[in-house]
Amino acid sequence: MKRRDFLKLSSAGVATVLLGSKLRWLGVTDAYAATQNLTITITDGMKAMHTKNAITAGIIDPNPDPALCYFWIYKMTADGVDLPPDSPGPTICAVNGDSINVSITNNLDEPHSFFIPGIFNSGSIAPGATFNGTITASVSGAHLYYDNLNEPVNRVMGLHGAMIVRPAVKAAGHNFTPYDNPTPHVQALYDSFGTSVYPGLKWEEGDPASLTPAFRQYSWILHQASPNLFATVGNLAAGVLYDPALFQQQFLRDGFSPTRANNIPQYFTINGQSGFFSHFSPTVTPIGRIGEPVVIHIMNAGLWTHSMHYHFNHFYVTYDSSPPNGGVLGGGVSNNPIWIDIYNIDPMDTVDYTYPFMRQPNIPTTRGLGIPDPPVQTVNGHPCYPPIEEMGVYMPALGTNEQDAAGNTISIAQLESPLCYPMHDHSEASQTSQGGNYNTGMISGVYATGDRNILTQRDVNGNFLGTSIDFPMDADFLKMFRNIRGVSVMTVASPTGSGTRPAAGTDPNLPPLPP
Repeated sequence: MKRRDFLKLSSAGVATVLLGSKLRWLGVTDAYAATQNLTITITDGMKAMHTKNAITAGIIDPNPDPALCYFWIYKMTADGVDLPPDSPGPTICAVNGDSINVSITNNLDEPHSFFIPGIFNSGSIAPGATFNGTITASVSGAHLYYDNLNEPVNRVMGLHGAMIVRPAVKAAGHNFTPYDNPTPHVQALYDSFGTSVYPGLKWEEGDPASLTPAFRQYSWILHQASPNLFATVGNLAAGVLYDPALFQQQFLRDGFSPTRANNIPQYFTINGQSGFFSHFSPTVTPIGRIGEPVVIHIMNAGLWTHSMHYHFNHFYVTYDSSPPNGGVLGGGVSNNPIWIDIYNIDPMDTVDYTYPFMRQPNIPTTRGLGIPDPPVQTVNGHPCYPPIEEMGVYMPALGTNEQDAAGNTISIAQLESPLCYPMHDHSEASQTSQGGNYNTGMISGVYATGDRNILTQRDVNGNFLGTSIDFPMDADFLKMFRNIRGVSVMTVASPTGSGTRPAAGTDPNLPPLPP
């Protein structure tokens, strides 16, 4: 690259900017809160993509480690505090009506912009120039901010991020939804959370005792990166713009090369991460107890269509920005939100998955499948749910050891708990990273850390089982759980500790069990 000394981009995940200290959501405890002034620098950086392919090093890849990729980025400072630089840029969170002062300086050598459709537009900012303005969070929901000049080159090169706006008030007599004007069916869905239909918490309810945040939501930015094409764009002479039609053709349709000497994407990311790193990111992978619904805002900043598929619950599609939908779904007399396990997200689409965190409907209970009753017993005398016999299994078995790079003997036994389910893209090419093994690309998951709180939970003999059943927790997973919930009282020796507590939201209206 010919431009300058590059920033080394962060590998710890996307930072979060909160416009008010009351906004403890998106599952983060280290957000930059109460921000009133945001300084944005449009610049560039190099990022290690956390993969290496050393197969026949020097033939297939003469420099396989580290795997670097060049990006254009929005570097941000919140009230004078530098945020970790990365692509995508920091997630900006607000309550509807909040405002933030922004100062945007273009340090690159071609015009750039900062654009939020329907909310904010800096217009073209010349090289070396600064734009000052105010962003007002006027529309609730998820919004992609991006550079809309020389479309789609500037956006795909890395100049994008998310803004999440929460409604300030809810409709009288109803629960909160993520939207200003929910359709009747979407409102009815959110009204059903915390009732006998979906026992547990409402979406806006949190519970300090179980370390459960209110307004549980996640932001996923889907992206694809081509290190070869991005380097070519970065090497252009000052002021020269890359032809957008040629960029799209090379990015999407370049010919195959066994040595990766082409311009097609090599990396497929969620929030700038992939594989193990996205799956174990607490801001990407939903974590909660049964009965703690979440909403997942998905924005596609790239040029590929993705089909994001969950293996645990079906989810409701409650928002789709693409025509003919164009907004909140579930309007009309009979048009309920779609309940499905896979859904396409086209380039520049924003799609919301409302994820119920419900018990799987095929769990046998005392009155039948899918009824919120105590489960039947296994042949070993345990409740069939939670599957405590399966969750006590280690794979590989306890006592299986290997040596680390320093020659130390370490255990590689993994406890099969808590309940872990994958999320992956059905556009299968996205499941690799630089042509590496499946599944190292665009993946996430979901974790159920405990069951819901039901006072009528009894065994088959009518004996009261208590308010909840906590799930054991693998030591490696415990580290991620601490990151998202700020847990400090749990230990590997006592993995459930006091960090996984009974879920809140007991429903007194559940029907009593038959005698």
